[in-house]
Amino acid sequence: MPTKGKALLLDAGFAALPILDELDKNGFETAVCGKKLQDPGHSFADLSFDLNYADKNHVLRLAQELNISALIPGVTDVSYITGSAVAEQLGLPGFDSPEVTDIVFRKDLFRAWANTRGYPIPQAVRQLADAHSLDLPLMVKPSDAYSGLGITRVNNRQQLAAAWQTALSVSPSGEALIENWCEGNLHSHSAFIRDGEIVAEFFVDEFSTVYRWQVNSSCLSTLLSERMKDQVSECMQTLVAELKLADGLLHTQFIADESRFWLIELTRRCPGDLYSQLIEMSTSAPYSLWFTQPFLAQHSTFGDRRPAHNRLIARHTVSVEKTVRFKAFNFGKLPARIVATVPLKKTGESVEPAPNDRAGIVFAEFDDRERLACTTPVLKNYFTLSHDGEAV
Repeated sequence: MPTKGKALLLDAGFAALPILDELDKNGFETAVCGKKLQDPGHSFADLSFDLNYADKNHVLRLAQELNISALIPGVTDVSYITGSAVAEQLGLPGFDSPEVTDIVFRKDLFRAWANTRGYPIPQAVRQLADAHSLDLPLMVKPSDAYSGLGITRVNNRQQLAAAWQTALSVSPSGEALIENWCEGNLHSHSAFIRDGEIVAEFFVDEFSTVYRWQVNSSCLSTLLSERMKDQVSECMQTLVAELKLADGLLHTQFIADESRFWLIELTRRCPGDLYSQLIEMSTSAPYSLWFTQPFLAQHSTFGDRRPAHNRLIARHTVSVEKTVRFKAFNFGKLPARIVATVPLKKTGESVEPAPNDRAGIVFAEFDDRERLACTTPVLKNYFTLSHDGEAV
């Protein structure tokens, strides 16, 4: 049976495999590119290219040579940023313009845009010399890095210069920002947009318990009130309209206390560490399919705006604070059933400290909501690694 053409996925990592699977199910000849040739996408795709997809010109040439029918980002910011530029050149669907993409993905540009329109964001400055206008404590972060790299909480102004240099050192653009610290719980809002309207959305509680600035445990929200969900949803719908976002996914991290919330980071690519599978296991909503369809110019079928929480699933990314050589997983007396384990290391391989590495991802199902709520924040105590006979 003839294929629908070639689809180029700008990611070959394990977390992009659900997207690759959807492309295959849709009858496309699949191609991936990436410099990490050990990534599994290089094995599963029909065509594999040793190419840095951050290089927009190389990706454009490859897309033209392959005469692709569809271009799809993976789970990294750069995959969407490159995709946006190339899609504009080739007239391919699913992406925002490069100008809108910059506003969404660059923390400094988003803060500036949102601040002029009154969105709930931390107050921020883009120059070290302007930090005196902000009250302590502060957050110093790169404008365009990922995985929590280069972030420092500053409790006194003597720490600012060193924190600023740390942020600059990991920023591809060499730029950073300083913002007010917001006290509250971390959450994500994953919303699917069609014709300028949010048609499906999911709220997730997120916890960072190994590396402070990288999420490693999560579940569909048990903490947020319906009132707070409504407020966040209304805010994001306004943002969708003002930016005139293309059909697709808008994924937002935000901090909330009992009465307020602050938008922290937005993205339009698929979240990593198999976030899509957390949603699919918990609700049966076809998250990966919905994510992929706008890039294929396909229509989606949606039901309830907030799909029901059918199964009580928690996701945990197994990571470490110091380098170890992986031997095996140790599963403690978890008050839940392990329903899926995705190992990312072989016995004897090195596991580097978070946020640069992970040993695997585990999904567990609980029998009651209260146990899910109280256990998810401490999942790291149940999933550990053994190294030379010792748990770490």
